[in-house]
Amino acid sequence: MMNMPTNCSYSRLVDPESEVPLRCDASACTSPGGMQYPVVDGIPRFVGSENYARAFGEQWLRFPRTQLDSATGIPLSATRLQRCLRTGLDSLSGQLVLEAGSGAGRFTELLLAHGATVDSFDFSAAVAANAANNGGHPRLSLVQADIRKMPFPRQSYDCVLCLGVIQHTPDPEESIRALWSRVRPGGRLVFDHYRWKLRNYLPPPFGVAGLVYRWYFLRVPKERRYAAVKRVFDTWFPWVWRFRDSRFLQFVLSRLTPIVNYYPQFGLRDRQMYYEWMLLDTHDAMTDVYKHRRTAAQIHRFLTELGAEEIEVTHGGNGVEASCRKPVC
Repeated sequence: MMNMPTNCSYSRLVDPESEVPLRCDASACTSPGGMQYPVVDGIPRFVGSENYARAFGEQWLRFPRTQLDSATGIPLSATRLQRCLRTGLDSLSGQLVLEAGSGAGRFTELLLAHGATVDSFDFSAAVAANAANNGGHPRLSLVQADIRKMPFPRQSYDCVLCLGVIQHTPDPEESIRALWSRVRPGGRLVFDHYRWKLRNYLPPPFGVAGLVYRWYFLRVPKERRYAAVKRVFDTWFPWVWRFRDSRFLQFVLSRLTPIVNYYPQFGLRDRQMYYEWMLLDTHDAMTDVYKHRRTAAQIHRFLTELGAEEIEVTHGGNGVEASCRKPVC
């Protein structure tokens, strides 16, 4: 596990309640008023282990390296990150970045590799997977925290990045507003969100089968959900793979199965790699407690209300990808 850094990479942490600076050592982060937050396995913890993101934490601990470009040798994460940033990754050099919802660290490693100083957090136990992948880097501070009460200073970051997260929080607009508050004047907020589509709310055959399966999986006891998803996945995956090149049969199977299918668009190397990616994201899609959707127009309108400039909202990736800049006052 990651050891507590000695280069004061946690010097920016603030109390999520009072927002006063914290003093951190190997056992705890302490506020001037005496409030303490434990450091467990080298990671400051500002939330308890039981929360609505438990399933996400468990999945990243099971698949800690599946989506890392350094493990796959395929730049899927780099391509997505560059598209969302709307500029080359070299532009990250020297920037102070707040990464909200790191998962196992697929984007953390890219931010660090391109010269950014990164304050990163996740609500779930996924921070342990990120620590195993990226911990100990001198430009990384990693904590477990809530996006609604972040232990990071306001108006401080050149870029606040949040990919694959906001739709899974209780209130997406509250989450966006919290992230916006950490962007410095002249800095950027970059995030994505699930897109609103009517078919996502309709049962088969008009919509997708995932709606029905998710209703079932969320009623399975938490400790048995992964096994339940994997059992259903393993029943259907051989058929999905066997008919992977038939567009008609893939359409039919999408109305019968919960499987998130990435063939052939991801260009992965072999069956096993597709199996892991598709199982991981099927579990992700079937066990998320919150699943919000927004149109591009809704997100654009909300960013306008926040006072953002240079707003760009487009369809792509997870659904809707947004970038904007905070005005220099």
